[in-house]
Amino acid sequence: METSYDLRLLRMFVAVAETGTMSKAADRLARTQAAVSMQLQRIERELESELFKRSSRGVTLTPAGERFLAYARKVIALTDDMQRGLIDNHLIGRIRLGLLEDLAFTHLPIALAQFRQQHPSVEIELISSNSAQLARMFSQGDLDVVIADPARFTQAPVSHILYQLVWCASRLLEVDDDKPLPVVLFTTSCSWQDRMIALLAEKGIEWRVGCRVESLSAMLAALRAGLGVAVLFPQAVQPDCEVINARYNLPLAPIAEFGIYTLNAPTPLVAELSKILVI
Repeated sequence: METSYDLRLLRMFVAVAETGTMSKAADRLARTQAAVSMQLQRIERELESELFKRSSRGVTLTPAGERFLAYARKVIALTDDMQRGLIDNHLIGRIRLGLLEDLAFTHLPIALAQFRQQHPSVEIELISSNSAQLARMFSQGDLDVVIADPARFTQAPVSHILYQLVWCASRLLEVDDDKPLPVVLFTTSCSWQDRMIALLAEKGIEWRVGCRVESLSAMLAALRAGLGVAVLFPQAVQPDCEVINARYNLPLAPIAEFGIYTLNAPTPLVAELSKILVI
């Protein structure tokens, strides 16, 4: 008997086999449980074989189901390889990406991993530095894509990324109410640090420099040592530190704005990476 199955049916069958229940497979595929059950019955009718043993606890593969699972996985893998191969014919090469060290705590590493999976033939060179240095390298043609502080660039970015920052400090930090609040600052200026200082002034909060640092790792070390408070990405707050937004009469932490910069006529490779980084 001649039968054929599209990839959706095969992926559905694999999902049921891997999760062990119709309901979990339906959740994974964003389908209804009834739809998954009907499609599974369709495959069994066409094969004239029982692929699963049903029980109140879920489903288990029969010997025929085990054999069909091996074929289904092979077909899915071959199809995925074919699709990647076709895409890679258009996206092969090397791309130089510059970004701030702070962005390691955002969604960007995951976006880069997804881009690498989709385009394994692309070589990515990652450069981490401050916004001023990244802007210089970009203007000299040493970088293809840059994510940095827009204040350092003369041209408009192709898109923006916004992150809400939080106030944080060591759990061991002790602040004397009668003395200025110690604040940890980066030695290089940035837009959101300037806004942070302006907000403190607007609130009438007296502060002093608790420590100056040149890198994110130094910032985290200073915070953990209890040398002051600072603004960070929420994901960067260390286990022995805490978010202190409601303390010391602090204003709402600023929003950090980053621009994504590419050449005026980006290649398809650069355009594809830029699009993924915004998602």
